Amino acid sequence: MNHTDTPNTPAAEVGLDKAQELRTPASGVPIPSTDAGNNLASPRFVERDLAFYRKREETLRTTGEILHQRCVAKLEKLNQLRQQVSSTQQSLIQPPRNTNSLQDQQLAILRMEEARLTAEQQKIQADRNTFPDMLPEVSKLRVRQTVHDSIHEYGIMLPLLKQELEETQAELTGEAQLLKELKEIRRALQARRQDLATTGEVGSSQKSSQGRTKMLETKVLVQELMRELTGFLARYYPPIQPDDDDPTVYELKQILEDIMNLSVSRPADPYLVLVPGEYHPPHVEQLINAGVAVRHPRDSQRLRLVDFYS
Repeated sequence: MNHTDTPNTPAAEVGLDKAQELRTPASGVPIPSTDAGNNLASPRFVERDLAFYRKREETLRTTGEILHQRCVAKLEKLNQLRQQVSSTQQSLIQPPRNTNSLQDQQLAILRMEEARLTAEQQKIQADRNTFPDMLPEVSKLRVRQTVHDSIHEYGIMLPLLKQELEETQAELTGEAQLLKELKEIRRALQARRQDLATTGEVGSSQKSSQGRTKMLETKVLVQELMRELTGFLARYYPPIQPDDDDPTVYELKQILEDIMNLSVSRPADPYLVLVPGEYHPPHVEQLINAGVAVRHPRDSQRLRLVDFYS
């Protein structure tokens, strides 16, 4: 019986040659250049090394597949030999005397071939298991790319954060000024309360009557000013209808009344939401240019009355 030869596979030989060319005597892994003048975090360097290691991984994967195919072929050959040995043993149950030695020799040869193929199969399996799943250089390059992307994103967000910080500081300054004024009002009210407590009922009644009188005078004055303002707006800023096909009529008086009412009813949040189609945009711009109203610093669709007391 002739010895079996390993099948010649051109693809396997080419794949093994490529795998051997990628190995180095020192570590078995090509080491990238560590020149101090090169920028390791540059995208061009990262892309070049990633392409190199992707090609390396593809070559190793191809080599593993080739070795797997060879291992499968060896296993098939080994199974065939085992079947031949089994058939030979069954045929030698009552062998003739003159052919006993020849059959023993053939059986010994088959057993030696089986042992050789088994050893070769174990060697191929061990070589396949030694292939690295992931090269450490590829992991380092991926970490560098992630760090580079994070730095780029932080560079974009930094100006926006600075602008938001400046706006917040401006609002904080305004709130601090308002708090200072409220504290002064509180001290004045406390002093007024002490004065009312020290004075008698007559004095308190007189002052309360004087206060009511001043309040009535103030209300009369406010009503007079509102009448004058209403007449001024009706004379110089009458209602307008921009589109003849659209029956909607816009009044400057309406938006001015809304922001004035919100400044009194909601001093903490006096902003008016400019719903599209409800207010005329030129009226809004006219109030802003005249210094009567101001937009929200972060929302252009919100408008409030200017703090004339500040």
